[in-house]
Amino acid sequence: MRVLFFVLLALAIPLHADPFSDLRAALGKLTARDPIRATYEVQRAATNEGKWANDKYNGKAAVELEGDVEGVRIVFARPLLEQVTREMQARAHNPKQPAPTVSALDQISAVHAAEVLDAGPPILHLLDDAKVVDDRGGTWQGKPVRVVIFRLADKRASDFGKETVAENKLTLWLGADDVPLAAEHVHSAKFSFLIFKGESKSKRSWHFARAGDRLVRVREEENESGSGLGQKGSATLVATLRVH
Repeated sequence: MRVLFFVLLALAIPLHADPFSDLRAALGKLTARDPIRATYEVQRAATNEGKWANDKYNGKAAVELEGDVEGVRIVFARPLLEQVTREMQARAHNPKQPAPTVSALDQISAVHAAEVLDAGPPILHLLDDAKVVDDRGGTWQGKPVRVVIFRLADKRASDFGKETVAENKLTLWLGADDVPLAAEHVHSAKFSFLIFKGESKSKRSWHFARAGDRLVRVREEENESGSGLGQKGSATLVATLRVH
């Protein structure tokens, strides 16, 4: 009877399956085909100091994003394009003249726009070859959630120099349906090439929401810093999505 009791108790307790399977199943239901139109605003600030460059800027840009079964489109308003023209004209006369709107607009690529309106695939791409560090209950914005922490795989785009990754962690806050509500990626590394050494740190966070059959990024925050080769710099980015 005791054995039967514990078997029944175990069956009564909801057990999480493999987090990767849960995420793929949950995100696989969000096909990102429903029409959507939203305003996407990016504010980016950066500072560079050192041997090669000394500059600082703080710029903002907003565009309209449209998505449907045919794909994703970025709409640039006429006043924004006119501001870009003014900044580029000023830079033509003086190459050191800052172009803050242009710098902010550089963050809004076609690939990035697609990821903002369909946030599921980028999460799964990050998790390629990752390992689960923790899978537990927690809270997010005062509500009970499932918290899953992953150690991401250290993948380099090139073999230039030597890189040592100290931290590469992704934390996901999942709702009852295992759809992400928020995420945070922390990465830090040191690198060296011949006699040169440097380091980089970054922290990126995302807030998600459902819009029809889409998971969208409604808020993004990035903080980056680095130093090396006689140069140091930092950059911040805050982006918001307002669905119409």
